[in-house]
This record gives sequence, C-alpha cells and structure tokens, in this order.
Amino acid sequence: MDELKKIEFWENHYLNEIEFMLKQDINKMLDGLKSKDKIKDDWIEAFNKAGKTRQNSDFARGAERIYYWLFNQFGTPNSAPIGADMFFETYNAFVHIDIKTAKIDNPSDYKGKIPLGANQTSYKLPSSNFEVNLPTKYKLDDKSEKICLTYFLNIIYDYNLELENIEIKAIILICAPNGLLRDVYKNNIISAGKTGHKGKGFRYEYKNCPYFKLLEDKPKRYRLIYVDTKNQEKILKKLGLNE
Repeated sequence: MDELKKIEFWENHYLNEIEFMLKQDINKMLDGLKSKDKIKDDWIEAFNKAGKTRQNSDFARGAERIYYWLFNQFGTPNSAPIGADMFFETYNAFVHIDIKTAKIDNPSDYKGKIPLGANQTSYKLPSSNFEVNLPTKYKLDDKSEKICLTYFLNIIYDYNLELENIEIKAIILICAPNGLLRDVYKNNIISAGKTGHKGKGFRYEYKNCPYFKLLEDKPKRYRLIYVDTKNQEKILKKLGLNE
C-alpha cells in the first residue's frame, strides 16, 4: 500500500471508530447535549444578551464539555497548545477532534462545507495564502513519527428566541484530508474562510469530493450521526447531503 493510500486508510479507520463510539449510545450523547435545559433559568438571560456570534461560541463551549466526557477513553490526551478542542495520541496517530456549531439559518457554515481554523488542519497548498499550523506528521524523535488526523463534529441547531429553546437539528462527523493528500484533492475542496483569502484557515468544501478518493470502495468522508426526526426530509435538504 503506497503512503497516500495508507493515510486515507487510517483516516477512514478512525472515522469509523469515532462514528461507532457516538452511535452505539446516541441517547447518552443527546441527553448530555440537553443537560443544559434543566438549569436554563440560570443562564438563559445572559445567553439572550449576547450577540449571535457569541451565542454560537457559548453553545459550542457547552457542547465541548459533553464530548470531552464521551471521548475520555479514545486515546491519551496531549497538552500541545496548538491543536483541536480535543487532541489525542493513539498507537499510530495524533488525532484532532474539533466541535463546530452552526445555526440552521446560516448555511455558509454547514451546507457541505465547514470552516477550519489555522490550528485545525494540515492541508496547506503552496499556491494559497491560507495560514495552516498543523504538521502532516508529528516527529517523536529522529527515527519515529505519527500521522496527523483531523476530524470535526458539526452541530447544526436552531434557537427559538420566543420559546428560549436550543434545538439540535443535525450532527455531522467530517474528516478533512491530511496535507500530504494535497496533490490528490488540490484546491477543489477549499474556499475562502470567514476572514477571506488571506485569513487563518479556510472553508473545507467536502461536498466537492465527499469520499476517500484513493480507497477502492470510496467510503464517505462524512458521516451523519444524528438528524432530528421532526421534518427530517426538510433538514436533509438544508444540509445538502445525499442521504
């Protein structure tokens, strides 16, 4: 197996593992994400005073705590200051897992794409001006190294101000290609991020190539973990995914 195909093999391997972890007890995950509701009266006033951007980041911070809990046996946490919300070392890889939240009325942050920060990806094109800070591989010493793998949980939600209710509509798990795969995917999967073409990071347009190109059975680079059963067809259409 050549090196690039081997990278995709392990990207898909850990994507399957994370998907299994989340789906095997999906009610545990959903109950954790809903745990905020039982003390809502103590935080909703401050939440409503915040702007939309601040609300989104506050909701993401709360969700991160739940995933820290769910992933506590995934691997050995690493304390590197540059990296994802969750950063683990396994026997053959360093795995980044970031939580991304998006309001359902803001499709630019979720419809077949996801914004990646400079500290969340190793996918750097020589011709681009996007800042990227993760290595393609981590060097442990002069003789050994481990691949850098990057995953994202995109939580799409709706906030009803009148009812003061945050409702999760969908959760998508996504694997962004390692930077060594840049000659495979090229610039077809990237577009300007929130700060433009010279910003820190970019939008990963996984809809443009939603599968592992080098693997024979072409498994998807994203997995639909959860969709709200109410208006499911409408939500899937909003997501822009062929499910």
